[in-house]
Amino acid sequence: MLVPTPTSPSPLALKWKAPPFGFFKINVDGATSSDDTKSCIGVIVWDCQCLSIAASSEVLQSSYSAEITEAFALLHGVLLALELKISHAIFESDALSIIKALNRGVADGEIGLILQDIRNCSASFSWCTYQHLKRDGNKVAHELAKVARLLGFSQIWKGVNPSYVEHLILDDI
Repeated sequence: MLVPTPTSPSPLALKWKAPPFGFFKINVDGATSSDDTKSCIGVIVWDCQCLSIAASSEVLQSSYSAEITEAFALLHGVLLALELKISHAIFESDALSIIKALNRGVADGEIGLILQDIRNCSASFSWCTYQHLKRDGNKVAHELAKVARLLGFSQIWKGVNPSYVEHLILDDI
């Protein structure tokens, strides 16, 4: 069941913060470039003890706009959380337009179908919410997306951290 987000905007999160006990936080980010290379996304799943339990660094099938790439990042975050059998999820992204569209329940154009997929998949959670987080608080997901673009292939980790984001994880916690 989705819990509706209040109509008044929540305070903007500037720094990453651990989720409450019993919840998981899923941070997502996308990376695009102007040279027509494939878009990439990064996802990291945190527990309430500031431990990352899974991460994903993925190359998408094509080059997409920044907004579509960010929506795909959130969809992949939702799918990873479902795969991990998470029931209480807090999704964070630095893509304010995507978070606003999900919380309002309205989206048209190219992005609308992706956001509808996110909503449909999210119905499987007992509780979930979507929050905006400034890029400074989303460094790990951002780095995961950047590395996918540099390496040109997708990777997923469960129970271990990618070595190239260890320093950012330590900074966040």
